Amino acid sequence: MIIRLKQAISIYVLASALSTTVTGCQHYFGTAHAATYYVATTGDNSNPGTEDKPFRTIAHAVNAMVAGDTTYARGGTYIESAEVRFKRSGTSSAPIRLLNYPGETPTIRFTDRTNGTHRISLWNSGGYNKAVGWIVIEGFTITNSAVGIRLYSANDVIIRGNTIYDNQYQGILGYGTRILVDRNVINHNGNFSGCAAGTVSCNKEHGIYMNGTAITITNNVIYDNLSYGIQMNGSSSSVYDPSLHAGQEFAVSHNWIIANNTLAYNKYRAGIVVWGSTCNNARIENNIFYENSRNVRGSANGIDYVGAGSATGIQVRNNHFYASGLGGTASSTGTPPSDLVFTENIVNISSPEFVNAPVELPASPNFALTPRSPAIDKGLPPSDEPPGETLRTAFKDALLKARRTDFAGTARPQGRAHDIGAYEYRTDGDAQSPTPVQSVQIR
Repeated sequence: MIIRLKQAISIYVLASALSTTVTGCQHYFGTAHAATYYVATTGDNSNPGTEDKPFRTIAHAVNAMVAGDTTYARGGTYIESAEVRFKRSGTSSAPIRLLNYPGETPTIRFTDRTNGTHRISLWNSGGYNKAVGWIVIEGFTITNSAVGIRLYSANDVIIRGNTIYDNQYQGILGYGTRILVDRNVINHNGNFSGCAAGTVSCNKEHGIYMNGTAITITNNVIYDNLSYGIQMNGSSSSVYDPSLHAGQEFAVSHNWIIANNTLAYNKYRAGIVVWGSTCNNARIENNIFYENSRNVRGSANGIDYVGAGSATGIQVRNNHFYASGLGGTASSTGTPPSDLVFTENIVNISSPEFVNAPVELPASPNFALTPRSPAIDKGLPPSDEPPGETLRTAFKDALLKARRTDFAGTARPQGRAHDIGAYEYRTDGDAQSPTPVQSVQIR
């Protein structure tokens, strides 16, 4: 299933996407990079990291980068036997960027998924409570790790166009502020074998598990993970601790946007959980919730509220909830906030009519919309920024581009209004590949 999902990569040229070229033009945050490195499976870490003499491992390249540097990874599988760790920050005008070489698909495969350090991490060399940020990770397949991407006190980070699948615990885990997770496939993460054997809990390993401020999760396909697709953590476990957090904004879960995602077939829990009293001022809109809680009949397909009764400012608008009855069926369970706004949602009226996503998970799902879909033209347009949050200009520009471009790189809207889900319908939609868009070049 995963092999088929990753085939037929489509590279879209978008005037609204990042300005990235191999020769080094302006990029996401606006300033030419200081140095460019290359990695190839035929390289050597004793090389200078040039295009004709590339490094051999992703970990070595990441360790070499400082503010303004970019690494391009050529296609192929990189067997990494150690942590790939971003220890230092970029800046607003000079981010650190780890990108696929345009038109090629690198895979980072770790050697031991049970080893907690086998992962990509954003972790300041000074400790958990020191911020690390202005980092872009784009265009990779990340697999067989303990956690696909782990964040500690991360800020101004973009995780885009990756396939994060079959990792032992979580797909993305951690805490940060101004984090954009956009146009990724997050699939089959969690200890499925341990769950089946009864040696681990089946409800604690998710596609995304995060806390922090101004977290934006858009245009992702999040499916077949062991538990929740997305856990918004505002529980007692996210209380500010100066030994762990660079500031209070890294602990609480305020001012989130979860929009235009497709959350499907997640096994033991719903598409999203709003967990805890500090989950304040969040917009959950334009998402499709489809056949979640597959192994917990009668529970929530859509959103669980756990300990969230005293949270405030949660808006659930213009989402499409559908379940056949084989697993979770409710649009939500638990006690929601007393001021919850729940409006203009499509609840179990009709299937979203995907290209290839029947009741049972197929080998090669395709969540693009067909012309029959009731999700077409039923979404909300994006607003300028998360509720209650004044964003730094550079990060805000990247966020706005994400809200106006779908999973496959199609501009939104194509019709009278935005569509619901990760895909914006277009007339050739039945031919769309479910593989995420990779790094884009414009000239």
